[in-house]
Amino acid sequence: MASLRLSNLITRNLSSRAAAHRAMAKAALFADSSTRTRLNRYNHHIDKAQQLEARTKLNSFTVHLAHTGERLEIAADNWQDAVRSTGRADACIIEKMDERTVDVTFDPDDPTIITCGLRHGTSAEVVQWALVNVAHNLEPEEGHIRRRRLMQAYDALRTENAEVSQ
Repeated sequence: MASLRLSNLITRNLSSRAAAHRAMAKAALFADSSTRTRLNRYNHHIDKAQQLEARTKLNSFTVHLAHTGERLEIAADNWQDAVRSTGRADACIIEKMDERTVDVTFDPDDPTIITCGLRHGTSAEVVQWALVNVAHNLEPEEGHIRRRRLMQAYDALRTENAEVSQ
């Protein structure tokens, strides 16, 4: 979460700096200087503002780590760059399709998409199930153990809910 706050702070700082350079560009037009100097200052500040604005326009992606369940907010041009920037094989992008179905995309070099869904359960359980499937695809033996544990927890939750409703 610290990286999320830092990245937001940097983005806000860049946009406010761009606004300041635009204001300086306007002020340069009315300065008590020669026309050439005013134009040079104006062009310099407008160029700087455009560079700063271009840096703030990177897309933000929510990257999930399958092994830990951790979520990271990463600014990148595309999802592949966002996943690569984590440096982890278990990094993936989860896109919600409907209430109980998600598409999970991982492996930016050889993109793989898995559609995961549950008939019963919350959206958090669907995400957890999707992360288990990613872990299973990356490391089949470890993923199988996680899948079995998740199914046991899901069955316990389902029987607990059934007892409460009766």
